[in-house]
Amino acid sequence: MLLERDLIGPTQSQSIIDLIQSLLVLELIQPSKTIWVGSAWISDIQLFDNRGLQYRSLEPDWPADMISLSKVLLALAKRGTQIIIITRDDKVNQNFLNKIKLNKSEDMIVDIILRDEFHEKGLLGDSYEITGSMNFTFNGIMINDERVIYRCDKKNISERHIVMWRKYGDALNDR
Repeated sequence: MLLERDLIGPTQSQSIIDLIQSLLVLELIQPSKTIWVGSAWISDIQLFDNRGLQYRSLEPDWPADMISLSKVLLALAKRGTQIIIITRDDKVNQNFLNKIKLNKSEDMIVDIILRDEFHEKGLLGDSYEITGSMNFTFNGIMINDERVIYRCDKKNISERHIVMWRKYGDALNDR
C-alpha cells in the first residue's frame, strides 16, 4: 500500500489539483473530526468545476459554477468538522478569510489563527496529510516550482495531529 507520494509543480499541477479534489470529496462523504489548513498565503482558489452539477449529490446547494476552497471548507464545517485555518495576518489573505467569516453560521466550528511568523503549508485530516512548500493560492498550485508530499500512514498522521494541537491548541482555547 502506498503511504506517501511526492508531487512537483508546475509539471504535476493537475495531479496536485486532482489529489486535493479527491481528498475533499472523500471528506464530504466521510468528514474528519478536524481539518487543519495551513498556508502562509491563502486565496479562495477554485477547486471543483460544478457547472454540470456533478457534485450535487455531495452538496445540493452548490450552484452550477466553479466551487471555491471557502465553500468546500464551509460545507465540511456544516457537517460537523472543526476547520482550523492557520495563516499570516496579511492583506493578501483577507479576501479568503472574510468569505469564511461572512458565510459561516453559528453552529459551525471554524477557527482562524493568525501568526505573522507562520510559514508551514498543508492540509491535515483524520487520515491524511498534504504538506510541502505549496501555498493554497493559484500560483502555489499552478505556477510555482513547489513540492507536495501526500501521506496517509496512521503513525505519522497521529504524530502530526499531536504536534498541531501542542503548537496551536492554546490559541484555540483563548477564543
